[in-house]
Amino acid sequence: PDPAPVLAVTHEIKTALETLVVPIFMNDRTVIARTAGVGPLSKSDAILYGAVGPLARASGIETDIRSDAPYAAYQELGFKMVTAQEGDVRARVVVRALEMLESVRLIEAALENLPSGAININEPYPIIPVGEVTVRAEAPRGEVVYYLKSDGSDIPERVKIRTPSYVNIPATRAMVKGQHLGDLSIIQASVDPCLSCTDR
Repeated sequence: PDPAPVLAVTHEIKTALETLVVPIFMNDRTVIARTAGVGPLSKSDAILYGAVGPLARASGIETDIRSDAPYAAYQELGFKMVTAQEGDVRARVVVRALEMLESVRLIEAALENLPSGAININEPYPIIPVGEVTVRAEAPRGEVVYYLKSDGSDIPERVKIRTPSYVNIPATRAMVKGQHLGDLSIIQASVDPCLSCTDR
């Protein structure tokens, strides 16, 4: 009912990001020396491997489900896509750093424009029809795809989730070519892999 306390916390997070986190990721000489030119993923390789999310955007691909297939209130909030062209570990770090600021801006815009009234709608659960549905959304690591098949009951007959890591992890094959062995861990970390997401 009152967004003010949440906005106050959001402003604190924004200040910390703007003054501490983002400047380190973008300007710190040690971070730049350790990440610039390391583990490059060209735009063509990103397309070839089907990269999604920040990994693709750091290689110059303007793709984000919030723009490609808008849903929820993203268009109303003026969503802004963050991209880079270099495709290396530094580009992936910078894209994620700037996406943190964009996320905070979206939260602030949502809270500042939140309509008044009840938050919870007291309606019974809908009747689930027989059929199939596929839905895409932009998760922190990129496009996630949900497939659900219903027999009309409250228990799904079939559920399949295609996570971003499932398509992003194979792209490390292109990133590690010609790289130093000592850089492999930072290259893999820059993909932000969720290994449990691929354990199916």
